[in-house]
Amino acid sequence: MKKDDHLVVALVSLVLAATLHVMPVTGSWIVWKPNFLLLVTMAWIFHRPSEFGVFFAASVGIFADFLMRSTLGHHMLMFAFCGALIGVLSRWSQFLSVIQRIVLVSLIVLLVGFVEASIFAAYDISAALTQVPMVALFSALFWPIIDKLIARSSAVDY
Repeated sequence: MKKDDHLVVALVSLVLAATLHVMPVTGSWIVWKPNFLLLVTMAWIFHRPSEFGVFFAASVGIFADFLMRSTLGHHMLMFAFCGALIGVLSRWSQFLSVIQRIVLVSLIVLLVGFVEASIFAAYDISAALTQVPMVALFSALFWPIIDKLIARSSAVDY
């Protein structure tokens, strides 16, 4: 694919991730819902670090701020932080096995969850820290599917 085609496929995958993210679930199932936008953003940065980097992650973070009606810059900060971290690790990530990538992604999701909880604590908003490991676990379960789909769509060159 050409560079423009990757951008179109990335936008379509982000729209699908946003749809999955805002899909309503019952109160007891909300703990099990991973951050699909973050996972798709991380997958694109893993597979195409030269095309999608910190600016792409920050743009998706601003989109997530508007989508989730949060404080402007909250998700942008988290996504840009993840984009920078993955950008640094992207050279080594191509040598990692699937299990090692799953562990890496779950550790990043844990880190993001704890940083978000500390930001919420600064605003005096209660944050459920008990949900962070559950979200990391379910993100680890969804990661191989998202990783394979993004890898398949980003590797096709004509």
